[in-house]
Amino acid sequence: MTQKRTITPWAIFIVCCFISMIGFGLIVNTIGLFFGPISQEFHVGRASVALMTTLQNAAAAISLLFAGKVMKKVNLRWLLTACFSIIAISMLTLAAAHSLTHFYIAWIIIGICQPIAITLSIPVLLSNWFNQKLGTVMGISLGLSAFGGTIFNPIIADIITKFGWRGGFIAEGLLIGLILMPLAASIRPNPDEKHPAYGTTTKSESNSLLNGITLKEALHQPVFYALAFAMLALQFVSGSVQHISGHITNLGISPVLAASVVSGVMIGAAVGKISIGYFLDKLSPILVLLVYSLFGILGWSGQIFLTNSTLLTISAFILGLGQGVCLVALPYLIQKQFGEKDYSNILSVVNMLGAFAMSLSVYLVGLFFDQTHSYNLGWTINVIAYILSFIAIFITLRKKA
Repeated sequence: MTQKRTITPWAIFIVCCFISMIGFGLIVNTIGLFFGPISQEFHVGRASVALMTTLQNAAAAISLLFAGKVMKKVNLRWLLTACFSIIAISMLTLAAAHSLTHFYIAWIIIGICQPIAITLSIPVLLSNWFNQKLGTVMGISLGLSAFGGTIFNPIIADIITKFGWRGGFIAEGLLIGLILMPLAASIRPNPDEKHPAYGTTTKSESNSLLNGITLKEALHQPVFYALAFAMLALQFVSGSVQHISGHITNLGISPVLAASVVSGVMIGAAVGKISIGYFLDKLSPILVLLVYSLFGILGWSGQIFLTNSTLLTISAFILGLGQGVCLVALPYLIQKQFGEKDYSNILSVVNMLGAFAMSLSVYLVGLFFDQTHSYNLGWTINVIAYILSFIAIFITLRKKA
């Protein structure tokens, strides 16, 4: 039977690209720019300011307990539109903040909405609409999160310089509200006869992907715990990225060069996420995971031992390549291992552990710095995280095969 052609999957793909570029690019990748100015205005340590992202990620982790079930029961079009509306309004209210409590409350609200709006929406929508090339489209769309960070970091930094951190939050709120809300309202959540998913599958593949297994059944498989551990460990790494600019300036390097190093991370992450998705569709997942885990190990090791700004930028690019394991490879492997039957629930539970790890990471790495005046302890933990997560996945995938 000939597969009907439709542009809808590609329209969904484009929406996912914008969600990734603007959602991750602003909410996750630029928040570190606000730590210094807010800490100076309120005369508090950076750990106290970073606590708002700790609370955000803790709220996201709790929300992930229910997000998968909610996404299966509520129309995704209106659910995503509502979530982006709440995030935009919360951002705009921060322009009037006069205490850290306001920040904590606003970021908790953002954290509650973030899993549905950003973390789960992209892999769930793409999994619904692509039977083939899933790794490639997932890699490209999620890779744009780093591209968004590269674009928005200098823009938001310039706005903060000219208009203060309050102006920065207004800009972010407007971008989310004026772009992501209308895009969310335009999506078609699931394929149907008139609007089929991209690609065809064989009967056996169709049974595996479309039926899959439930969360309860997945809990009996060792590979589930390996993937969950990897998500926890590598989201800890992801959270610590927000401190890289502080690490560079702590070495005595100018803020301008520090921004270049951060851009190196963002560019590396974009290349890593796009390329890892392509290679997952073409090569052995174990081989792909090995290569990109080595990128993570080498890149973070460079941040420990290097002091030259050029070499630090190269190291940052390499560690950015390793970011593809967390955001692209793990959701891809979860879908391939457990199918679509309960994908949103399984992914939400695994991401819940990652969100808790990220919430602790931002605070703990800041606390390590406050205690030791160095970020090297945090970077060492990141190296260990890549090593252990690869070993766990390697062992369980080989046993399952």
